[in-house]
Amino acid sequence: MSSEPKEDEAKQDPREAVDRSCRGPVLFLAFSAVAWLLVYSFFALLAGVKVHASGMMADSAWLAYGRIQPASQLALQFGFLVQLGLAVSAWILSHRGKTVLVDGGYLIFGGLLWNAGVTLGFLGILAGEASGLEGLQMPGKVLPLLFFGFVLVGLSLVQTNNRRTDEEMSPAQWFLFAATLWLPWVLGGSYLLIHFFHAKGVVANIVDWWFIQNFAKVYLTFVGLGTLFHFLSALSGRQLVGRGYAQLAFWLMLLFGSVGGVGPGAPVPAWLPALSTVTAVFYFFGVIAAWVSLKRTVNGASAANDADSLAYNLMRLAALVFISISVVNVIFAFPGPGSVAEFTTYGPAMELLFNLGFVGLTLIAALYHIFPRLVGMDFCPKLTRIQTMAIILGLFGATLPAALGGLMSGDAVLGSGVYFASLGDIFLLVGSLILFLNFLGAILFAIKNCDCLVDFLGKAKTKEANA
Repeated sequence: MSSEPKEDEAKQDPREAVDRSCRGPVLFLAFSAVAWLLVYSFFALLAGVKVHASGMMADSAWLAYGRIQPASQLALQFGFLVQLGLAVSAWILSHRGKTVLVDGGYLIFGGLLWNAGVTLGFLGILAGEASGLEGLQMPGKVLPLLFFGFVLVGLSLVQTNNRRTDEEMSPAQWFLFAATLWLPWVLGGSYLLIHFFHAKGVVANIVDWWFIQNFAKVYLTFVGLGTLFHFLSALSGRQLVGRGYAQLAFWLMLLFGSVGGVGPGAPVPAWLPALSTVTAVFYFFGVIAAWVSLKRTVNGASAANDADSLAYNLMRLAALVFISISVVNVIFAFPGPGSVAEFTTYGPAMELLFNLGFVGLTLIAALYHIFPRLVGMDFCPKLTRIQTMAIILGLFGATLPAALGGLMSGDAVLGSGVYFASLGDIFLLVGSLILFLNFLGAILFAIKNCDCLVDFLGKAKTKEANA
C-alpha cells in the first residue's frame, strides 16, 4: 500500500485544512447575509422615500411605511448581521483553535432554518402580522424556527471551540463564544415570556426592551469586538496588548449590558430608567477598557500585508465608530439629554450607525480577508473599492443627517435631514448591489475554473456509462 497520500497530507498546511472545512458552510452563510443586505437596502430606500412622498404606492397595504420599515430592520439585523457574524465566527474559532470546523452540516442546515425563519418573518410583517414590538416585530410563530436554526449553528461553533488545540482561549474567542451562547438564551426567553406566558401591555414592552438591550449591547457588540480583537492583531502582525483590559471589558459589558435599555420617558416605574442609566455608565467603563486594548495593539501599526490594507483600515474605522457611538450613548442615557432625543429620528439613526457602521463594517472587512482564502481568488479589486466607498458614503449619509435633524428643532431641518438620508440610502443600495454581484461573480468564476466541476461531471458520465 502506497504511503504517498499520507506524506502529501502531512506536508499540507494545517490552515488549508481548516479553510477547506469552513468553505461550504461559511460561504453559504456569507452569501445569504449579503443577499439580505441587498434586500434591506432596497426596502430602507423605499421606506425613506415614503417619508417625504407618503402618497407613493398608497393603495398597496403591503408597501405601507409601517410595514416596510420594520421588515427592512428584520432583514438587516437577523438576515445580514447575524448570518455574517456566524460565518465570521466559524472561521475565527476554527483558526484560533487550530482545528477544522466540526459538524459543518449543522451550520448549513441551521442556516437554512434561519433563512426560512427570516423569510417567513419578513413576509409576515409585510402581510400585516407584525407583533407591534420594536425588537421582535416578526410574527411569534417564526421565532421557534429562528431559535432551532441558531441552536444547530451554535452546536457546530461550540464543538469547534471545545476541540481547539490551544487550551487557553484568546479574547476573540471569549467574545465570540459568549455571543454564540447569548442569542438563543435571550431569543428563547423573550419568546416564552411574550408568546407562551402571554405578557401584555407594559410588561411585553419591558421584555422587548430587554431583548433589544441584550441583542445590541451583548450579542452584536461581542461579535464585533471578537472580530476586531482577532483581525486587528492578525492583520497588523502584532500580539494583542492589554489582555487584562480585554478581560475587564468582557465581564463589565456582559454583566451591565444585559440589564437596562429602558428610556427616560418610558411609562414604567422610575427605578427602571434610573437602573438603565446606572448600568449604561458601568457598561461604558467596559467599552473604554476594550478601546484601550485595541488602541495599544494597533498604535502606529499598518497592515502587515498590502492585500489586507483595505480590510485593516475598514476595521480601524469601525472601531472609531464604536467608541464614538459609545460616548454619545452614555451622554444620552441621562434623563436631560435623553428627553431631548427621545421620540425623534436621532434614536433610529444612531441604531443604524451602530449596526452598519460598527458591526456591519467590521464583518464586511473580515469577509474581504476570508473570502480569497476560501475560494482561491479575490473579489474584483476595482468593484471592491467602488462598493466600499458607496457603502461608507451611504452609511454616514443615511445616519448623520437624520440624527442631527432629530436633535435640532424645526420642520425644515428635519425635512432636510430626511432628504439627505434618502440620498445616503441610494448610495447604500448601490454599494450593496455591487457587493452582491461581486460575490456572486467571484463564486461563479471560481466554480468555472476549478477542477471540482470537471471531476463532478466526469463522475456523472462514468455512472451513466456503467448504467
